[in-house]
Amino acid sequence: MTVRDLILSSHNVVVLSHQNADPDAIASMVAFSRLYRALNPSGTVTLACDDVSKVAGQILTTFNPEIAVTSGTCGEFDLTVLVDTNSSFQIGPKLDSLLHNPSRTLVIDHHEDNPKIGEMASHQMVDAGKSSTCEIMVSLFDELGIPVDSGIANILLAGLLFDTRRFLHGGLSGLKTGLRLIESGADYDRCLSSLIVRPDRSERIARLKAAGRLQIHEVGEWIIVTSKVSAYEASACRALLDLGADVAVVGGSSANETVRISSRSTSDFHRATDVSMSRDVMEKVGEIIDGAGGGHANAAGANGHRNLDKALSTSVDLIQEAIRTKQKLPQKPT
Repeated sequence: MTVRDLILSSHNVVVLSHQNADPDAIASMVAFSRLYRALNPSGTVTLACDDVSKVAGQILTTFNPEIAVTSGTCGEFDLTVLVDTNSSFQIGPKLDSLLHNPSRTLVIDHHEDNPKIGEMASHQMVDAGKSSTCEIMVSLFDELGIPVDSGIANILLAGLLFDTRRFLHGGLSGLKTGLRLIESGADYDRCLSSLIVRPDRSERIARLKAAGRLQIHEVGEWIIVTSKVSAYEASACRALLDLGADVAVVGGSSANETVRISSRSTSDFHRATDVSMSRDVMEKVGEIIDGAGGGHANAAGANGHRNLDKALSTSVDLIQEAIRTKQKLPQKPT
């Protein structure tokens, strides 16, 4: 069954994404909603995720203030669409019950493959070679013959700019998609401005605490750092890279016993070592914390329920082993 067939045969659709949905996730959710209504105007569509990141919320306020994203939903849907993630664990316990019928589930994603995705969704548009899920959405609009108007072009470009770090990543394909969106009416300067959010006081404190608590691990020429905070793990990772780390792994836990691990590496590190923070590290860390992990080669994470300290130390061991295996370096003397 094609995506067009799925849409035309579905009258009540829910579009989901991962917890703390970022601009790429939110933009892709909104874009799919627009595409669905173009093909099936009599149907209904609900957008849902556990929470929305601050910058994603700002993009919605800037370009689509009327869009409603719920944090919880109930009822029956005849099509479930999961965007910007290929793991049921990443959407959180409030919504994962909606992924109960693989034959009526579609995944649209650009992260590295999840070997269990077939158990969750019979229909998949997954391309880890794309810069963002927004880029896949543009291709889907083209495939289905739906024009990209200026309104949706703006939000897609904002999501694309976020995930490519203003085209620092993404290559020629991402850049061409960005130009295509600008030609469709996206306002490049306004999209850039929508991504500028000064971290609030609690996020800045988390970054500073991460720096104060970090542990440095030198693996050959590479500097790997680990740290712990109670929130904003991904932001802390980015800050530690800015301080000079090649790889940063930051963990946190909450009162409900949720364990979160975020990781980031520089482009130089990935190019030189071919180590994937998703496949080589976070997928394995997910098992240690009794959860699941995944993401990109340079940015990945895992959510679970236990073993925070063990996960951080094991992350370093996994990175070190992956470097040695891929570069065939001699084992470290015992």
